Amino acid sequence: MKKLILTALVALITVLCAHAQIEIRPFTGINFSDVTRTPDGTGSQAKLGAQVGGSVMIGNNLYVQPGIAWFSRSTEFSQAGATNFDQTVNGVIIPVPVGYRFVDPTTSPLFNFRVFAGPAVMFLTKTEFSDGALNETVDWQDSQWGAMGGVGIDIAIFFVEAAYEWGLTNAATPKSGSGFSDFRSNTFMINLGVRLTLAR
Repeated sequence: MKKLILTALVALITVLCAHAQIEIRPFTGINFSDVTRTPDGTGSQAKLGAQVGGSVMIGNNLYVQPGIAWFSRSTEFSQAGATNFDQTVNGVIIPVPVGYRFVDPTTSPLFNFRVFAGPAVMFLTKTEFSDGALNETVDWQDSQWGAMGGVGIDIAIFFVEAAYEWGLTNAATPKSGSGFSDFRSNTFMINLGVRLTLAR
């Protein structure tokens, strides 16, 4: 399935490149990340994180936007009568969303509204709990797959995007006695960046 998705995306990029507008889009942003499951008696709350990266938008109304970004995400866990602890995840994410611009950028380049969705793969460089003892109870995955969807607004040379990413694979495999079930990470993110047009 993953190979089929990647093959289809490569084919789409090849077709769009033939007569496409191409933009380089560096960006920075914030995120709020939570998990799908917690141990009994434990709650979770998304904390503020950040990302910085860039993407290449290829196409006119229909477009594909492969990108890469470094991210830091954090979730707070709380237990009644106990000290709260954080889960911190750092790494690199490579999203490849496909989107649609509602205004033709070749005739109206200064403003656009768009929607997008697609797969993303993450490669993790840091995965740990602030409570060090808990790290011995979880086997973290080195990579994870997700799916994202969102909206964007382009104004002159700037853009802003809001997206939600659903975890498709487990973030970690808990060991016996940890209290954790297999869990996934879901993240809401907002990015602000600039548009550098290369070709039309």
